[in-house]
Amino acid sequence: MKARRTTSVGSRLVLCYHAVSPAWEHRLSIHTELLLRQVQALARFRPVSVSFDDAFRNAAAVFPALRELGIPIQIFACTGFARNGSPLTIPELETADPVDLSQLETMSWDELRTHAADSVQIGSHTVTHPHLTSLSDAELRRELSTSKEEIETEVGRPCTAFAYPYGEYDDRITAAARSTGYTRAYALWNGSKSDPYAVPRLDLYRRHSAMRALLMTTPLHRLVA
Repeated sequence: MKARRTTSVGSRLVLCYHAVSPAWEHRLSIHTELLLRQVQALARFRPVSVSFDDAFRNAAAVFPALRELGIPIQIFACTGFARNGSPLTIPELETADPVDLSQLETMSWDELRTHAADSVQIGSHTVTHPHLTSLSDAELRRELSTSKEEIETEVGRPCTAFAYPYGEYDDRITAAARSTGYTRAYALWNGSKSDPYAVPRLDLYRRHSAMRALLMTTPLHRLVA
């Protein structure tokens, strides 16, 4: 049975993932089977959509199964890495391990265009994946505007959605996202349902069983977390 669809993004539970790999035992990586169990469990109770931060190439392995379930998919890409599909070697992920480097490879522009043609929405995750709160106003504007312009040029479609790297944002950053022309910006579970520039997402990892994912969406869990 297919999961329920909805045309209202605001009424969906938005999930956030990163890498998808059965072989990579990394904190950002989740097995396809577990991801699908989480999605199906949550979709039994409310409409869901799935987003993938960082545009890791391996995430595409689960796209066919999500389409079969009728789950909308969104990718948030860092354009500085999409230029050649290079590994996301930000300071937190620096490594010389060839296995890690291969799993950290990101989607190229050609791959992003192919996914967009398959109804995957392509949003911005900045150019270089910085900590936005540490940037000057000029650096912040450049990260938000350049990534938006590059996606629109390369993918050939409007880029209206933005996801904050590390889920970090404040009033200055949300104001910058609004003034840059984004119509929606995504936080993590610390977001606000009433603010289109801090839309909450539930970020799930390999440590979360399907049952735990369900419990994380309950008011009681948020009260004691």
